[in-house]
Parts: sequence; C-alpha cells; structure tokens
Amino acid sequence: MVTHGRGRPLVLLHGNGEDHHVFDRLVPLLGPGRTLVGVDSRGHGRSPRGDGPLTTASMADDVATVLDALGLRAVDVVGFSDGGNVALELVLRRPELVGRLVVVGANLFPEGMTPGFLRSARAAHRVQRALAEAVPALRAAAERTALMTEHPRIDPAALARVAVPVLVVVGERDLVRPEHTALIAGAIPGARTAVVPRAGHLLPVRHPHELAALVEGFLD
Repeated sequence: MVTHGRGRPLVLLHGNGEDHHVFDRLVPLLGPGRTLVGVDSRGHGRSPRGDGPLTTASMADDVATVLDALGLRAVDVVGFSDGGNVALELVLRRPELVGRLVVVGANLFPEGMTPGFLRSARAAHRVQRALAEAVPALRAAAERTALMTEHPRIDPAALARVAVPVLVVVGERDLVRPEHTALIAGAIPGARTAVVPRAGHLLPVRHPHELAALVEGFLD
C-alpha cells in the first residue's frame, strides 16, 4: 500500500498483472485535496501471494483488511479493470467501507468481455497451465490469467443491494462489451454511465485527463 497527498481518502485499485503504478498519470490530476491510497492486490506489485485461492473475492477481502487496519470507513474507491471487479465485490461484501464508487472497464463475469479477447485469454491460460508443470515460474502467470478467464462471478441481481453512488466508466472501444456495461449500470440503483469516445480499455494510462475529469465531476 502507498499513499500520496492529504485530504479525503480515495482508494485506487489496479487491474490484472499491474500494480498501483498504473495510476501514475492520474495521481497529479486527482491528488490535490485528497489522500490517494494505492493498494497492490495479492500476487501483484509488492504484495505477497499469500495463502488460499486467488480470486476477485479474496482480493476484495484483502482490501477490506487494509481499510480496517487504517480505520477507514465510507471511503471513495476507483477500481480499474480487475480492480473494478474487486471494488464491486468489496461494496457487496463490506458495504460500510465504500462511500462512492467509480468502476472503470469492469465486468461481472468473463463472458462480459468481447469474444475475441476472451478466446485469446483462454488460449493463453491453457498454454500457461500446461507449461507450469515443467516451469513453476509460470504458475503465477497462469493464476493471474485465470482471474480473467474464470473470475469474477458476480450475480447481477446482487448489485441491487448497492446503496452508494456509483459511476460506471468504459471506453468506446473497450474490452468489455457495451451491453455488459449497460447490465452493470442497470443493476445498480441510480448508477450513472460514462463512455470515453475513441478510447480502449487502458483509460488510466492513455486517457488520464478524460478519466480524471469524470472522476472529479462525480466525486465533487
């Protein structure tokens, strides 16, 4: 975990195979007046793998542990890609910890991604899993890929329990199917949707100013 700035906390949750540095271009845009809290998911960045299964649910429990240790409640959260999935699990499992939520390029289940991307991810996972028997170093990569091919598994009906303001952000050319983004937003009472024109999935890296403007407008 790393922190930056002073003021109301804003927790940043990164995507698959990344760490908190994926938000580096957002930090100077969102930092003024806030304490940014970057959390590396288990098995990513500087966080150890730990015991038990590597799932979005277990990573949400890790975030809850961090927030409990910091004594934080009702914090604002921005989750990108798998971090958005983790954020959705967090608000379902520990609703008192989340005040306002922005999910960017999130999905409820693997089939929410475009068919071409999902086929590629599943093919890569098969190869990694097969080679991991001979090359143990590939086991971590196979586990992380499984986070895309087998997780998350969030029931859209469960999102009706979400009682905090939510902004669902997606790129016009995202890896998440438009109808799936509509499903997420439609399942959360009062959720708003924002589509970044001519953008793909990597909004924090390639479109930080547009994303920061959406986050600022929503949180303020």
